[in-house]
Amino acid sequence: MTMDAEFLEDEQLEAESIKKEHRRLTELFLADVKATFGSPHGRRIFTFLLEQGGVNAVLYSKETDIYRNVAVHDFVVENVLAPVVTADEEIYLSIIRERAEKLRKEEDKK
Repeated sequence: MTMDAEFLEDEQLEAESIKKEHRRLTELFLADVKATFGSPHGRRIFTFLLEQGGVNAVLYSKETDIYRNVAVHDFVVENVLAPVVTADEEIYLSIIRERAEKLRKEEDKK
C-alpha cells in the first residue's frame, strides 16, 4: 500500500467517524427537544423564546427597526425553530394552535 492510499484511508475513516458523531449528537438533540416539550414549562419557555425572536410578529414596523427585526426573525427561524420542527413538527403546530385559540378567546371577549 502506498503512502497516498494510507493517507486517503485514514481521511475516509476520520470523515466517517465525524459523520457518525454528528448523527449521534443530532439524535441526542432531537430527543432533548421532544423531552423538553413533554413538560408544560419547557413549552412555555420555548414559546417565550419564539415570541422574543419575533417569529409571529410583524417584521416591518418602524423603518429603523426593519433590519433588526428581519435579522432576529431569520436567526430564530433558522437556528431555533428549524431544529425543533425537524425533531417533531407537531411541536410547533401545537404552539400555533394554542396561540390561535388564545387569540380567538381574546377576540370573543371584545
